[in-house]
Amino acid sequence: MATESGQQRELRNDTAVNVVGLLKGQTGATRSYRLQLDTFEADAEAVARDVQGDVRLTRLRDGIMVSVEATGFVPSTCARCLTEYDQPFAVRFDEEYQPTVDVRTGIDLGGDSDADDLISRIDENHELDLREPLRQEILVARPMRPDCGAECPGPDVLEVGGVDDASDEVVDERLAALASLLGDERIKETG
Repeated sequence: MATESGQQRELRNDTAVNVVGLLKGQTGATRSYRLQLDTFEADAEAVARDVQGDVRLTRLRDGIMVSVEATGFVPSTCARCLTEYDQPFAVRFDEEYQPTVDVRTGIDLGGDSDADDLISRIDENHELDLREPLRQEILVARPMRPDCGAECPGPDVLEVGGVDDASDEVVDERLAALASLLGDERIKETG
């Protein structure tokens, strides 16, 4: 690990950071890290690779705020042509971590078991792990319908819920009055 003089440290193929020095420091103290992960298991089917980014730790009164910006690639299967390709992703998130053990006395700080699911914890060895929030953010950043790009040889995807010429036809005359109201709205929106 590097010094606290503002120099950037490197997290190479690891997501755990020992923060004992930062916990002993003053509120507002910071540390910066350069995150570099060759591979990162986001879930059973998605192993991200070439994950790079910046991590900033800021000492709070009762914990540490972690700010992460990261990019990388995750394998995806194109929804149109079923070809596997590397989907780029970019994530940015902030997460607050609270210690489970007092850094000076070693006393267990406990915590409310109901709130434990909502709070990230610094373990008894004074290490915080970025793995779970990073994993969640990568999964959320993946597209719902992966597409390998404009040159995809697969069929064009139909738009669901889009406005087309067939939608102006009245199927049921009992709903004709409603259809005319929608037609007026469309004219106002486009005009």
